[in-house]
Amino acid sequence: MQRKVSKHATTDLTQGRHFATIAKFALPFMLSDFLQQLYNAVDSIIIGQNLGSVALAGIGVATPIMSIVMNFLMGLAMGTGVILSQYFGRGDNATLKRVLTTGMIAGGVFTVVMSAICVGLSEYFLIWLGTPQEAVPPADSYLKIIFAGGIFTFLYNYYMFSMRAVGNSVAPLVFLGAGVILNAFLDVILVVYTPLGIRGAAIATIAAQALSVVMCAVYVKKRVEILHIRRKEWVFDRKLFSTCMTYGLTVGLQQVVVYAGRLAVQGLVNTYGTDVMAGVNNATRLDALMQTPWRGYTNALTNYYAQNWGAGKKMRIQLGFKDSLWLAAVNAAVFLLVGIFLSTPLSRAFVGDGDTQVVVDVGARFLEITTYGYVFVGIILLSQAFFKGVGMMKCFFMTTVSSIAGRVAFSYLFDSFWGIEGMYWAVPASWVLASAVGIVFIIYTYFRRIRKMPANPFKNPTCYNAGLIISKKDKVEVSVSGDYYA
Repeated sequence: MQRKVSKHATTDLTQGRHFATIAKFALPFMLSDFLQQLYNAVDSIIIGQNLGSVALAGIGVATPIMSIVMNFLMGLAMGTGVILSQYFGRGDNATLKRVLTTGMIAGGVFTVVMSAICVGLSEYFLIWLGTPQEAVPPADSYLKIIFAGGIFTFLYNYYMFSMRAVGNSVAPLVFLGAGVILNAFLDVILVVYTPLGIRGAAIATIAAQALSVVMCAVYVKKRVEILHIRRKEWVFDRKLFSTCMTYGLTVGLQQVVVYAGRLAVQGLVNTYGTDVMAGVNNATRLDALMQTPWRGYTNALTNYYAQNWGAGKKMRIQLGFKDSLWLAAVNAAVFLLVGIFLSTPLSRAFVGDGDTQVVVDVGARFLEITTYGYVFVGIILLSQAFFKGVGMMKCFFMTTVSSIAGRVAFSYLFDSFWGIEGMYWAVPASWVLASAVGIVFIIYTYFRRIRKMPANPFKNPTCYNAGLIISKKDKVEVSVSGDYYA
């Protein structure tokens, strides 16, 4: 089926040399994820340098709560994006547009309702977590503003994942970059030069996201015809809604599980006081920043797998996975060295002159220990990208659950024996557990799914809608002609 789109606005990931295709597509992902972490870090740096450790601790407590809600909404967009990739790989543009409008309507309504609820309950969330009394007011004011602007978070992510689904990873990078610049500028103005304090940082974040949404909408209308929805094309397809929810809710719940686990651990961290809270928050942000290259690469792999699954190209899926294993090892080695030799200066960058050395020491030690487990993070993210791309959402979800459940259990167990040091070691220990689960599922998937992969999985509706499970009764024919380079 011929796609009537600008060749500059989309990329067919089912064609060309597999590694070169992935690398070219993934680079903007990596830069985008780096900018996203920078986007988040700007608030911490400016607040820490100008408002002190209490306000910084407030951001640290607010972040997991905010992330549960915002990342659930992002998960809805991400799940729909996987389906869009599969239909794009197949060449079914008509159904792709129906998926696009159905997902946006459902996600938009859900976002508005959830945002309203969270604005009213934000203070109770903080109290339930055992947040120190002095950190509650700044954290609550920050959360209320962020939740009120939740619709911009959803719409930006929806546009971003939709463009990536059709192979456009450059435009989201450009729009995110513009948002980061605006966020940094407004942070300085509103936090340093106005009495808004921590509320100014929240306003800056929402304003930057709103700008990104406007730019995405204009760009899609002018350059990405396949994603531009005209008035007569707006539909809500109940059958596709069910499929979108299967994918979207699974990814969304995965995000909730991740941050619910962090909240459970945050409750333990809070018992050590604001200095430790601030130090752990700094280290967590640095850890996320250091994982950015690999997370960006594996996010790109998800779309690569999805398009090739839709096109029925088994060999390209296998080759992409094998080559990525080597990159995972290199990535882990590089950042292990960073964690060992640069953890202290990196931690110090997040604190002001008036804060104690404890904040620096806690952040540095936490960061150093977590980098010991980066090789296992590589395996986890690689397996999760594969599971999402080919629609095996249960395997994807269980890999996440094993990691987070291990993190919570190990944190409380190790803390009872070794105190705060034990809580640090719980992080790499949980990654070891989750990577083992991912490897088991990968082996199972290869022998029970990929080897029996049909030439076009969309020809089997049960296969697609029920998690790509191929019945033993199906006659499976896989065309591998030219797949090595095609």
